[in-house]
Amino acid sequence: MVFPLIEEILIMLSNLGAVEEDRAVTKDALNQSEKLRGKSIDEDVKRLIETGYVKDHNGRLYLTKAGLFRALSRFS
Repeated sequence: MVFPLIEEILIMLSNLGAVEEDRAVTKDALNQSEKLRGKSIDEDVKRLIETGYVKDHNGRLYLTKAGLFRALSRFS
């Protein structure tokens, strides 16, 4: 399946297990994934934070409950 970049970010955070503060990952970790490599994700991450789907904790990102629900709903 091919998803828009913003959806790929949500799915990747879920796949990496970044679902709580102590499991948060950096943007660099996201950029290491094959689907996100070489893409500029800064604006999309900012939008996800503004909409409450992602939280930023000291430069590390993780999904909120709403973000996890949205990521997983793509497969149902």
